[in-house]
Amino acid sequence: MNTDKHVSEKSDKVQMIIEASQRRFGLFGIEKTSMREIADDLKLSKASLYYYFPDKESLYKAVVEKEQTEFIEKISERIFSIHEPEQLLLEYANARLSYFRTLLNLSRLRLEAYSGLKPGFRETIQVFKEKEKEIIKKIFKKGISSGIFFISDTDQMATLFLDLLKGLRTTLINEKKTLFIEPEEYDLLLEKTLAFTNVFIKGLKYKN
Repeated sequence: MNTDKHVSEKSDKVQMIIEASQRRFGLFGIEKTSMREIADDLKLSKASLYYYFPDKESLYKAVVEKEQTEFIEKISERIFSIHEPEQLLLEYANARLSYFRTLLNLSRLRLEAYSGLKPGFRETIQVFKEKEKEIIKKIFKKGISSGIFFISDTDQMATLFLDLLKGLRTTLINEKKTLFIEPEEYDLLLEKTLAFTNVFIKGLKYKN
């Protein structure tokens, strides 16, 4: 019983640290946030913080994974509340862009700093991509069963859709020195994303 209580308390403490870090990363970005500041926010010693997370990068990774889990849960709920597959795909593209805006603003990294951070996130990124792909495939299958979409390979088409969405976002980021999206940039990217998704949907409706 005492062991279970200790595990529960440790889990609660970890969650508290992640949530506090999420708030501070959101305000200042990972580069301008220190472990000392996070410890001070929580009224913890720096040593206590390092007991749970060995460095800032591992803490940021935990925040990213929390964001990913929340996004997947929210978008999965939407799948069961929207019946039209076309609208569902548009909703997904919209929600996905909003999600990535949050992640980019959590980091606010210089591009050269991001290139050094990215290798440590490779597995996290890949796991998330696979979960995303499964959701897109469900949307496609919903459209196929409704007689709206005509897709021979849902896995291949889901990968293509996600890669093209990523390409739109990457084009914007590559023109900047930092991973941070200004409001007017976000509005323009959203417009392009929805326009692209509408074109993609038309292609899915075409029967060879």
